[in-house]
Amino acid sequence: MRWRSTRRTRRRAVPGRRGERGFSLLEALAAATLFALVSAAMGTLAVGSIRATTFNRHASQAALLAQREMERVRALPYEQIASATTTETMGGQTYTIDTVVESDVPAANMSRITVTASWTGPEGAKSYATQTIYTDITL
Repeated sequence: MRWRSTRRTRRRAVPGRRGERGFSLLEALAAATLFALVSAAMGTLAVGSIRATTFNRHASQAALLAQREMERVRALPYEQIASATTTETMGGQTYTIDTVVESDVPAANMSRITVTASWTGPEGAKSYATQTIYTDITL
């Protein structure tokens, strides 16, 4: 009969392996990479959103100024309507407002009035135009 020992030997656990909570270096690098990719995408989205908001604000202000000028011109007597160029600043942006009056277009005793509000901002040179036909009804 062979003699067997009843004593069992235990292996010592390697520190930092079993039962430890936390992340490995590989997991931390993967998380940092994912965070960097998501942050870059969100940054690009934010910049695009700011540019679109700026353009929309400038376009809305240009439309308001052009409509205001059109109403001013339409309130004048037919004989006093004339082409003009003015500048106006709104919201820190300077707009050039051009009013062009074409007499006898599209027919006699009619005038085509075109008002264009143009500006140069971070989005580049842009403009908004509106047109109407004014008729001399005093004839």
